[in-house]
Parts: sequence; structure tokens; C-alpha cells
Amino acid sequence: MTSFGMLARLPLRGRYVSNLLGSVVASLAILGGLPATTVYAEPAAAAEAPAGKAPVDEAPAEPAPSDIAPLTEDDVPLVEEDVLTEEDPLSVAPIEVGDAVPLDDETDGGVIAPKPLPGAPPKPDAEDAGQAMLDQALEIKLTADSLEDLNEVVDLLDEALEAGLDDDNVDFAEQVLVATLVQRANLYARLVLQQQVADPRRDPRWLKVRQDALTDLMRAVSLDEDQVEAWMLIGRLQSVKPGNASEARRALGKVIRYAEAAADDPTVESVSEDRLAQAYALRGESQKNAADQLADFTKALELAPDRVEYRLLRARLYQATGRPEDCLVDIEEAIKIAPDDPRAHELRALALLMQDNLDDALKSFDRASELAPDAVSPYHYRGEIYSRKGDLPAAIEQLDKALEISPNNLASLLIRAELLTLAEEHERALADIDSALAQQPGLVRAHLMRVRALDALDRGDEAIAVLERLAKLAPDRADLQLQLAAYYVDQEMIEPAIATLTRVIELEPESVMALRLRGDMYLLLGKHAEALVDFAAALEIAPADSGLLNNMAWTLATSPFEDVRDGARALELAEQACAVTNHEQAHILSTLAASHAEAGDFEGAIRWSTEAVKKASEASEADRYDGQLERELEAYRQGQPWRELQKPGDAGFSGPANDPRAQGPSEVEFPAAPPEPADAQEQPASPGRTIDF
Repeated sequence: MTSFGMLARLPLRGRYVSNLLGSVVASLAILGGLPATTVYAEPAAAAEAPAGKAPVDEAPAEPAPSDIAPLTEDDVPLVEEDVLTEEDPLSVAPIEVGDAVPLDDETDGGVIAPKPLPGAPPKPDAEDAGQAMLDQALEIKLTADSLEDLNEVVDLLDEALEAGLDDDNVDFAEQVLVATLVQRANLYARLVLQQQVADPRRDPRWLKVRQDALTDLMRAVSLDEDQVEAWMLIGRLQSVKPGNASEARRALGKVIRYAEAAADDPTVESVSEDRLAQAYALRGESQKNAADQLADFTKALELAPDRVEYRLLRARLYQATGRPEDCLVDIEEAIKIAPDDPRAHELRALALLMQDNLDDALKSFDRASELAPDAVSPYHYRGEIYSRKGDLPAAIEQLDKALEISPNNLASLLIRAELLTLAEEHERALADIDSALAQQPGLVRAHLMRVRALDALDRGDEAIAVLERLAKLAPDRADLQLQLAAYYVDQEMIEPAIATLTRVIELEPESVMALRLRGDMYLLLGKHAEALVDFAAALEIAPADSGLLNNMAWTLATSPFEDVRDGARALELAEQACAVTNHEQAHILSTLAASHAEAGDFEGAIRWSTEAVKKASEASEADRYDGQLERELEAYRQGQPWRELQKPGDAGFSGPANDPRAQGPSEVEFPAAPPEPADAQEQPASPGRTIDF
């Protein structure tokens, strides 16, 4: 990325630039800073850049992390900040729009062409106490070839201004100070932008250099707000992690407004079209919504239509917002400009993948691999394509090749683990997940994947232990709390399930899943009134949910508690549930029969109960009900309504089919069920009924 600012007309090209940069590195080395060996490294080759990323000043492609798993005592202890790690290889596509926008060709690798200092200072006044320091600062600046020299110039100018100068010399000193601050910021920024790190939080030295650059730049624009190139560099620094998108937009917006003013006022220095296009492209990446991004990328392309990087940025936006046709139009233009750019071919493949054109997508991914043989992302996507084609061995083979290229790539490890899980090779999947966690112990998605793998290996106790640990470390993460609650539900650990579900509802009051699960747990405790409150709340949010309609109707029709039963309301809900499922579900037809019986209509109860038995037989589900439907029918023939009080361990208990958990055995002590009311009949729980998902 280019660096900007008003620079003195000093010999800073060639040898002098190298000396100055070398001095920066030496200074950093003394402080334990950035390694000198990489300062002059060329930007990563375009062949290794993912589609949509600009090729210059990019951070190395970050591996993408994935889901969760149980920890053993030998695992590295998690800390809260690790648990909240959001960088996720499987949730973030390996190909993404980069933070970087290319350097302008004329900017000499990031150091802006120097501007002349103002004319010579006026003749000193006898009372200028700071004049000697100003003179000394100017003398050093004229021969400055190290960071230490620039530091000394800034210090002397500050001392001169503090000691006192006449008005003319104050203005002159401040102009020299601005030039020096921006010059020094350029050096810091160049190091930062050429050596971006995967996780800035873990490299305080890198963060310090970045902050030093921003401090100098902000001070410079506070002294001279018209430093357009300084604003440009502020925008650039704020556009990369851990930058502030709002500050980036603000700084780049100033550059754009400055250019607009220059167009109307010949006295204002103009901004080149290339520089303005760069400002629009950078601001586009920091915009909050797709419409603003699109407007900025389009403006950048109007100013610089042949910059393939800007076209890839817009194409990537189209791809990310579900517009593959528009994406392909831009990609074809990009390929005309740069036919051997692997990013364009990879992005073309992604757009084709969105259109389910798997064969042509494969061809484009193959072309991307020909142009960039060491890039792993095409292997990831080919693995996805083969998986969609139902060829898991071929899919796994693609990930094997990706890991041959980059053995420690997190995305490759976790994608292969997902594929191995689909292939039911759970031991191998667990090994890949553990390898990923060895590199990044706090990766939540990897832990979730490990939970599922352990559960598939009948190690459910370990799975629950991990979820408990994660939920404790992140008590405000509703998703993790719900994961844990679902496991408790699956194991009929009723009290912990209710407590955890209550926490989820506190965090997300409209969580239908949490309300429904807690209602089911209340039923197992015999707390029918509480269960109905949760079912009713969930139905307010999801009024067409057949499972909720069925569960509430069954409870209203069959509860042994007289003050809970309501035959008319049960019948209304049961009819809605049957309508939603087209009268095809045996257990919901059974609920309709029970509702008719509670309402005193035994003829209707017999008719629908008979239909329920028939549907179960047709669907080969009779064994699931273990004679329950036939017993209900016999009760109605005898003129008796059905009553049910479920208890932990009752045959037929089943958890939700679509909740976020894997199932696994666990030995637990269940709380004692409440005493049954006097009118409760000795009837087994109906399978999959009140706990119906």
C-alpha cells in the first residue's frame, strides 16, 4: 500500500530509502520487533491469492476454522478469549475479498513522492528562544537517513515550538513537523502493510508499529487537515485488521471530498484518478452494506476500468450477495485483462457453483490450480463438488492433496474432518480435529466438531464435559448454551436441561427451540401448567409449527390434571396440526383422536384413532408405538378419555430431530417424578407424542 504525506524535498530514493527502512528494522529488532529479513520481501504472488483479493500488501491467506469438541485433562486449558474465537475455516469460505488494494505504480513501493518544504524560514528574531533548535532540526532533516534521525527532528521541532518562535517561524516549524511526521508514518506503515499478521492480537510488536504510524498521521492532520495523502494512509491502515471500519470510511471520505472540491476549485491541489479510484475501492471494503459497497466499487471501476483488482472486488461482492450472473460478467472482463490470473478463474468457478454447474466449476478450479499449483482453496472446493456428487472417496482425496501442499492448514484439516464424518470414519475425523485444535486451542467450531465425533464414537460423557466447559467459559453465548441443553435433553438430565434452557431464553427470549425443549422437560417433571406456558409462548413466535401444535394439544387433552385440560382448545390445536401435516402423521392423528375424546366426542375419537393405527401400519411405524395406538383406540371404544403423565425413562421419549446436538449415552440419576394424581390411569407414555419433533 502506498504511504502518503507532505515530505521535504530530500534524497529519499534509492540508497537513502533502503538505509532509512533498514534503520527502522534495526530499531524494531532492538525492541524485539519485526524481523529485518522480511522487510523487503515482495508481496505474495498473485498465484497464491484467493479470488477477489487484491494482490498487493495482503496478509497471508488465513486458514479458515470450523465447529466444537470435548476436552480431556490433557488438553490445553481454554481461556475466555480463546472460546470466543470467531475465525472459522468452515464458516468462512477459503476465498474471500481481501483487505488490500494495490499500490499505485508511481508511488515507489509505498513511499509517496516527496513534496517540497515551504520556502526558507524568515530571518530569526533575537527573542526566538527556539530558533537554535529549529535550525538544528532542519540541518538533521536535510541529511536524515535513519529512523533515529527522524525521531530527533520531531523532538527538536517540538522543543523549538515549546521554547517559543515568532509567528512566521511557528508556521514554518509546524509545516516541517507535519512533513516529518508523515515521512516517519510512511516507514512504519510500509512495514505494517508488508508484514500483516494472521492474528494481530498475538503480536503486540506489530500492533505497536501500526499504532505509532497512526499516531503520527493523526497528529499531522490535526496540524494540517488538508493532508490528503495522510488521510489516504489512515484509511489504508484502518482497512486491515484490527482496523476500525468507521475510521477508515471517515478518512477515505475526506480524500474523496477533497477530490470533489479540487474539481470545482482550481486553487485546491487535485487528486489523481488512480488515487481517487483507490480511495473508492478501499472505502467500498469498509462499507456496512452491500449497496454502498457496490456504489464505491463501481465508481472505482469508472475511474480505473482496467484495474483487475477492482473488477475482482465487485465480482466477489456479486458472488457474496447471490448474484452469480453479474459476477460472471465481471469475471469475464477480468479474464480478458488478466487471462492467467488464478483468482479470476477461481471466482468464476464459485459463481458457476452457485448455479449448480458442477462440471464447468470443476474445469475452472482445475485451471486455477494449473496457474497456482500451491493454492489449497481449489482443492477445498473440488472436495465440496465431489461430495455433492456423492463421491466421498474422491472428495477426501482432494483434501488429502491439499494437506500434502500445506500440512497444517486449518481449513483443510477441518473440511477433511467433515468429509470423514460423512463417511463415518470418526476416528480419522477426530484425529484431524485434534490436529487443528493443537494449532488453535480456542477454536469453538472445532470443539463442536469434536463433540460430534466423540458422540459418534459412544463417548458421550466426554462430549457433554466439553460443552459444559465451553458454556461455563462463555455464559452469554446462547448458541453454546443451547448445544449443551440439547445434550442434557437427549440424556434426560432434566434439571440441568431446564436450568440451561432458562439461560438460553434469558439471552434469546424468542428462541422457539429453547421454549419447546423446556416445555418438554417440564412435562417429564409433571409440571404441565408450566409446559403449556412455554408451548404457548413458542406458538406465538411459530404459529404453524406442527410439533408445537401437537404437543400443546396432547397435553391439553390427556393431562391427568383437571385444571390443565381444555378439550375445546386441544381440538382446535390438533386440527391445525393435522392440516399442516396433511393428515399424514399417525401420532398427530392420535392427538386429534384424544382431543375429540376429551371434548366428549367418542365417535370422532374412534374414527381418528382408527386412522392413526392405519397410518402407522402403512408407514411401517407400528413397532415405534409398541401397541400404544391400539390401546388408545380400545379406551375410546369403552368411552374412556386417555390420560398420560410422562416420567423420565418412559418408553417412547424422543428428543427433537433438528436441534443442535449429537446423541450419546450417559448414566445419570433422574429426579423423582411428582406423585401422580388420583385419577391418573396406569397407561404407558405414547412414543414421540408430547415430546414430538
